[in-house]
Amino acid sequence: MPACTCMQSGSWKEAERVEMFPGVTRRVFYGERSMLTMIDLKKGAEVPAHRHESEQITWVMSGSLEMTVGGKTRILSAGDVIVIPGSVEHSARALEDTVDIEVFSPVRQEWIKK
Repeated sequence: MPACTCMQSGSWKEAERVEMFPGVTRRVFYGERSMLTMIDLKKGAEVPAHRHESEQITWVMSGSLEMTVGGKTRILSAGDVIVIPGSVEHSARALEDTVDIEVFSPVRQEWIKK
């Protein structure tokens, strides 16, 4: 990706929603080295086990998730934060309608439209 040379600004309300999996959408803002996302999950929606190079910090804003990270499962509720090191397998299942904020570094190149 070419270096980001301009300031991005906007509103979550206006950001494009991209469906990742049934019942899971994302909205994204990014710079050269980090990415901020808002993830909306409907109750029962699942993010299958996966891994990526980027370190991920997830902050649950509302709702609750069952997350499995590196083989350990835990329940995250509104206000909870989890840090997932790069290349560690993880998955999630929404126990209720959930909104979370995720920060990635480096930027998830596969999420940026060309």
